[in-house]
Amino acid sequence: MRTLLTLALLASAAASAQPAVTVTVENPTTTARPDEVVEVDWAALADALPALSVNAVRAVDASGAELVSQPLDIDQDGTPEHLLVLTSLWPNETRSFRVEAAAPAEAYAPRVHVRHDDYRDDMAWESDRVAWRTYGKGLWEADEFEPLNSSGIDVWLKRTRDLVTEAWYEKGHDAYHIDTGEGADFYSVGTTLGAGGTGVWADGELHRAENFDDWRILADGPIRAVFEMDYGPFDAGDTSVRETKRIAIDAGRHLFRQEATYSAAVPAVVGLVDRPEGVVSSSRPGDGWTWVALWGPVERKNGGHGDLGTAVIVPTDAIEAIRHEGRHDLALIPATPGEPVVSYAGAGWTASGDVGSVEDWWALLDAEAARLSAPIVVTVGD
Repeated sequence: MRTLLTLALLASAAASAQPAVTVTVENPTTTARPDEVVEVDWAALADALPALSVNAVRAVDASGAELVSQPLDIDQDGTPEHLLVLTSLWPNETRSFRVEAAAPAEAYAPRVHVRHDDYRDDMAWESDRVAWRTYGKGLWEADEFEPLNSSGIDVWLKRTRDLVTEAWYEKGHDAYHIDTGEGADFYSVGTTLGAGGTGVWADGELHRAENFDDWRILADGPIRAVFEMDYGPFDAGDTSVRETKRIAIDAGRHLFRQEATYSAAVPAVVGLVDRPEGVVSSSRPGDGWTWVALWGPVERKNGGHGDLGTAVIVPTDAIEAIRHEGRHDLALIPATPGEPVVSYAGAGWTASGDVGSVEDWWALLDAEAARLSAPIVVTVGD
């Protein structure tokens, strides 16, 4: 009878015999990089592995264990642009894994999710850390709710690593505003930018789109979710502007990436709304990325508790100004028609266990800015 060790050795030998291409990833920084989603060029993989397909691809580490991976086909043409692979790297570590033209042994548990709620016309997206949502024009027609004209971004605070948006929408608007152990929606957006909304600066004031007109889900995990929304036209002084926004969220991240593309040459803005009582506003310029952040108590309604940090991170060399205007802290970034304005936005809550103080929140943002300034180096082939 074959022993378990023999079977394991045979499985390892079979995996090693599988045609594969080696991918090497390098952490160029002196800090650990847990939960890093690396992008591997699909065309380079396909050149080495002609049998590669979206249903026949997996990444395997040196021990033979599968790494969570995801083909990413953003333009929806049937050929992915990248294979996403989830890994973790120690400071200055270099490690390799094999990519094989074979189906994964089993489905990977999702750590991100995006959904459109048909009744409310919301877009909701989440990682295993934080969830967010924003609003479509269909919300104006939902009988249960007051009409809300807003392109702002709402934060759903989580103290679980589970994905919650499906369950929270199922239990209903009133119920997900009360924390029963998983977290809740304690954040108020209204007609503001909320936590990282975008807009336009014209005639000395903020102009923003109303609710989105259309939406598209481009990817839904297991380690990256991507979607788009169309806005407008809306008035920005003497200019009529349309905006298309693409949002992407990765596993393990407190911040999501957004690309706002405008139809006119305008000063674009990304910002945070002030919150009641004791809010600490701060910003820190970096070599590649600059963050603007708020910190203060969660609004004490429906059992709201703990402190909340919100933030945006923007490319340092793209910033025209950082200013406080009215109820918002804003970063101004010139926009060229058809070219995306890139920023990151997100949140951290003390009850989640990820941050315990404003200093922790600043340290997390410093780490994210440093990570963005020094991407993982990916090499395909020997």
